[in-house]
Amino acid sequence: MQVFANYADRYRARGIILDPFQVEACGALDRGHDVLVSAPTGSGKTVVAHYAVELALASNQRCVYTAPIKALSNQKFAELKAMLGDEAVGLLTGDLSINRNAPILVVTTEVLRNMLFHSAPEIDDVGYVVLDEVHYLADPDRGPVWEEVILSLPSHVRLVSLSATVANTEEVAGWMRSVRGTTDLVVSDVRPVPLEQHVVLRSKLLPVYGPDGEPSSFLRNALAQRGQRDSREHSRLGDADRRRIIRLLEKRDMLPAIEFIFSRKGCDLAVTALKRHDVWLTSEAEQREIRKHVDAVRETLSESDRRAVHFESAANALLRGYGAHHAGILPALKSLTERLMEAGLLRIVYATGTLALGIDMPVRTVVLEELQRWNGEGFTDLTATEYTQLIGRAGRRGKDKVGHGVVMGTEELDPYALADLGSGRVEPLMSAFHPSYNTVVNLLADRTYDDARAIMGRSFAQYQRNADLADIEGRAARIRSRIAHEEQNLSCSHGDLVEYLRLRENLGRAAKSARKAAKREYRERIIDTFDRAQTGTLYAFARDKELEYGVVLSTDRANLRVLNWYGEVYWLREDQLSSELRDVEPFAMPMGLSLKSREVRDDIADSLYDAVSERVELGVDRDLLGSWARFAPPRDRAFVDHPVNECPDLAQHMRDGEVLLSLDARLREMVDLTENFTDSVGKDFDRTAAVLLELGILKDDDGVTLGRGATTLSHLHVDNDVLLYGCLSQLTEGELDGPAMAGWASMFLGEDRLGTRQPTWGILGQLANRARREADFLRGLEHRHEIVRTGEVTPGCADVFSAWCSGATLEDCLAMSHMVAGDFINASRRVIDLLGQIVVAGEGTWIEDVAREARDGMRRSELF
Repeated sequence: MQVFANYADRYRARGIILDPFQVEACGALDRGHDVLVSAPTGSGKTVVAHYAVELALASNQRCVYTAPIKALSNQKFAELKAMLGDEAVGLLTGDLSINRNAPILVVTTEVLRNMLFHSAPEIDDVGYVVLDEVHYLADPDRGPVWEEVILSLPSHVRLVSLSATVANTEEVAGWMRSVRGTTDLVVSDVRPVPLEQHVVLRSKLLPVYGPDGEPSSFLRNALAQRGQRDSREHSRLGDADRRRIIRLLEKRDMLPAIEFIFSRKGCDLAVTALKRHDVWLTSEAEQREIRKHVDAVRETLSESDRRAVHFESAANALLRGYGAHHAGILPALKSLTERLMEAGLLRIVYATGTLALGIDMPVRTVVLEELQRWNGEGFTDLTATEYTQLIGRAGRRGKDKVGHGVVMGTEELDPYALADLGSGRVEPLMSAFHPSYNTVVNLLADRTYDDARAIMGRSFAQYQRNADLADIEGRAARIRSRIAHEEQNLSCSHGDLVEYLRLRENLGRAAKSARKAAKREYRERIIDTFDRAQTGTLYAFARDKELEYGVVLSTDRANLRVLNWYGEVYWLREDQLSSELRDVEPFAMPMGLSLKSREVRDDIADSLYDAVSERVELGVDRDLLGSWARFAPPRDRAFVDHPVNECPDLAQHMRDGEVLLSLDARLREMVDLTENFTDSVGKDFDRTAAVLLELGILKDDDGVTLGRGATTLSHLHVDNDVLLYGCLSQLTEGELDGPAMAGWASMFLGEDRLGTRQPTWGILGQLANRARREADFLRGLEHRHEIVRTGEVTPGCADVFSAWCSGATLEDCLAMSHMVAGDFINASRRVIDLLGQIVVAGEGTWIEDVAREARDGMRRSELF
């Protein structure tokens, strides 16, 4: 506790009193426990991480500090060096190694996973590991790495997991306890700087919330008036809008700000437009200070490099007090922008989602131009978690009394949806774990097959599915109970009605004439139920291929006025129905309340949902989504000869049995889900291992063990790991020199931006064709084993990386690739990382020498 007392005293000397959640989390570490900290962005989770560093130094142990991306690793490396001195801190990021024997080692999460898999000596005296941004568990591409670290970490190591606010922290902590032992969960939802949320409409800044926590009347009224007045306006912002926003924020003392545009081109155009209109936001003194920082970066770049990355244009914008920040910008320029903003020298930065990854650039105000973002394939709505993380950057502790989240208002903006986004509601963290080929061979390196497979059962993915299993099995039991009840109520004097209904359901297709008759009869049934619909009754029905529940408010000759379970009021026509109206129950509408009120409609919709929730969960009415063809009698003799088929009340019996058949179908779904969820990750492990057995990388001689090539594969930590291994094993000595090896390696990055253009450098075109054939073969093999692992070959920039490795300038390489500087540098760093893996995988062979030559050639510039 003396360590903590000294630690807290140092903060107190700076005028900072640690928050209760920080004290609680540090106390957990003092007790020798792991700790999971979940708190909002900017709340001070780093205090806990730095205490783990303090404890490691005090006990003469090492601390490994992980970050999800290289930019964050570099930032944390610089921060810890400033605190502890150069000798105390090292950095490992795959393509870079600095002072790797230091007591405090900053790494990317992938590097730590690789160290654990290969029992690296650096792990031996590690006492503490910090997993920053642990909510990355849910990332489809990189989430498995976080789980592999947690599953592989030695038990003596204390784990500090830092997460943004998520909905299921108890579940995450429960899983960690199941695999790591005692883990204290520390949760805080308190922001150190209060946040106010606004919407900008023209030159007005309107509050999102009213006194009651609902959307403010000012906002609702203004949006309604704007929708009427500006219905023909395009919602996308223009240059004048952005200048108006700056003036508005400046007038209200709400700068500095980050404005999220979610488009690289949009960010660049925003900066260009401000320069074109000669906008200056800095004083002469600030400009002098900015010039010092700019000059320092300029000296690190050649004239050609400066020209290639448009350095002087970007520097001119920074001098004026604004800039852009996205993945396409030269990393050195991005870092410069971050430092200038942190120093209070910039007024506004236009950014894409890269700033949402935890990079430390707090501001007074965050502006969101849209509530959608690009996900790599298309634009998708921001989730509540994403929205919360973005606006969470607003409000600087110790500088601002309040932070501001500002959304640009358009006629499409729904104030209720915005209020829900900003309410603090967040989504649960869902595991993205699956065993890769590399994972399988590394686990089998020092374990039996059964022991390696058992680790899959300890994954968070299986932990969540096991929890789902309990829910599924409980639901199946309720469906069986309901089925038994329905069976008791179904009878026919001619024979076994239940048997007949199920026989009819499972027999073959009816004759065409019977199907036509069934369609006509079911349409008549729809018309009949529509004509007999009564006000004040809750019905189930299918419309636009979706199941709905709604209460009839009134009727006229051709329409029913309906309030559905979404709170929507509309006129329903008979021809819009694809099913009958199934009577659920009478529903009493509240008296004296106006349905014009959104709040009233939402309250009634909640009551409707409560009334039908059991039916929805059990699938009672899902048969309404089925085709009318289900009512056509099949041609099978077993059906024709069944005694119930002659019953004069058969039509009524069919109606009475619809719920039973719907429940039967739902029960079959539950049984299939139970089968799929039980040991699902273990089965995925089996399927992945089966592919490796066919390839000979594993062998089965009285137990599955490592075969030919497994050691090589174990060092290849890339999504296309087996593809790379297969192509690597087909290379012959002398086929590649260093530059060609660099270009060849880039084909396996699986990065869409690199493209699929056929390379022309030396033999690379032939090798690209060979890689494509190998990828097709692997995908066919994987298809048979019901897994998806191998991605596309991406040789589109292989010539460019070969040219760079041979000495081409950055300017020439960007022209050849049609890439922007940031993308080229980031891809080059991935190539360097991969070449380092190939060096290790090819140890003792010609491949090691050529891969090392290629890696050294790629590293020839200070840009890396």
